[in-house]
Amino acid sequence: MSKDIINFDAVRLTTELNKFQRHKAIPNSFFDGTFTIPQVLELYESLSKRHKRIADKLIKQYKVDLNASEEGLVKSLRSEYTAFLENQHTRNDKWWYPAVMNKYRYNINPVRAITYEVREMAYSYNSHNEHHHWLTELITEPNFYHRVIQDIIKDRNKVDKILNYYHPLIVEAGINEPIEMRHLRVLRTDLLEYANLFTTFRNWTPDE
Repeated sequence: MSKDIINFDAVRLTTELNKFQRHKAIPNSFFDGTFTIPQVLELYESLSKRHKRIADKLIKQYKVDLNASEEGLVKSLRSEYTAFLENQHTRNDKWWYPAVMNKYRYNINPVRAITYEVREMAYSYNSHNEHHHWLTELITEPNFYHRVIQDIIKDRNKVDKILNYYHPLIVEAGINEPIEMRHLRVLRTDLLEYANLFTTFRNWTPDE
């Protein structure tokens, strides 16, 4: 397998960095949601030394620009927040089990719905209940556990990156914390609870 794998996201980013270097202004792509600073940080190690230096300058300038504009800072956070919600790994269709989802509101996170089902089953397990048999087999299947934990971790890491980037800026700007930040904190806790529950029940048997 070739080691020379092209990171197309990094290639696109270098184009924007070149624009910044040439015009000495943050490209519009960073204000319309096409690119975000957390993305720059994720791709940072894929950049050349030259583009890392440019990225450092852009990040510094971006913070200055946002701090000068409360509206711009909140808009950028909301763009990042919306992009995350639309691409959550724990909302992937692979977690959509009709036997579970038919019992909940249509837009519930499917992994959250599964955790509700597991808690209910553990509380009122019935050996004659086919749904309980199916759910037990699902959550104790090793491949299910590893896949769901991986997606939970991916979502948790993304939430952490957003919070770690925007929280200091919001505090420095002296503005009230947007509701999106509060929701991300709750979601961060929820994701940890999901991981703990699936870990606890990975070897569960009805006799316990």
